[in-house]
Amino acid sequence: MKLLISITLLLLTGSAAIAQTDSIYVWNKWCARKDTLLLFYAGNNTIQVYCKGMKPADFKLKSLDKNLRIGAPEMNNDTMSVLAMPYPGKDKQMRLAVLHSRTSKIIKTLLFTGDSIPQPEARIGNIIQNESYKKTILSQTKLRAIFPNSLYSYPYTIKQYTFRVETPKGVTTVPVNSFFINTTVLRGINDAPDGSILEFTSIKATCPECATRTLQDVKLKIKVIDTSAKAIIIK
Repeated sequence: MKLLISITLLLLTGSAAIAQTDSIYVWNKWCARKDTLLLFYAGNNTIQVYCKGMKPADFKLKSLDKNLRIGAPEMNNDTMSVLAMPYPGKDKQMRLAVLHSRTSKIIKTLLFTGDSIPQPEARIGNIIQNESYKKTILSQTKLRAIFPNSLYSYPYTIKQYTFRVETPKGVTTVPVNSFFINTTVLRGINDAPDGSILEFTSIKATCPECATRTLQDVKLKIKVIDTSAKAIIIK
């Protein structure tokens, strides 16, 4: 009977440990995919941890590899956050352990991967190509700073740019001190004939706690509407 009770207790303890492990959620705040354990070299990383059924004071974090350094923990309601600094080296492992505060026993070990960050680029709204129809361009409201082909999502914001276009009325140059595509810029786009090149230059972007950066100029061609196609008449 005692043996049966001991086995039952072991099984319950094991089940509880597995359940506790499965209820731990870890992510990088500045990664666009919260289900991807990814850290960015030479970038801002904030690892956030939530343990269901536990308070942040009940657990702690520890780096298990030299390639990963973490800062002092900060508590925000039921979530713990730490700044993370990945360092590329011969050993690619970047393991983070979640431990019980009282016993220092490891509850769960997580393996992060690292990635470099491309140079940020400016984008006109949601337009990806280097040409678009005028109607589509006029429907955009702002310039955005993006990191092409990357999951890095640190909040860079365009703070200023200069718009230039040549129209039958002359050359229009508009300095803008925000990320919005304002009324004057929209008017210049609307007056430009199809085939015109819209230029966005002197683009400055900034982010929390970082220096202002100058982004590469953007040139966007107003796509010419094809009027040569004959209408199909259905009889």
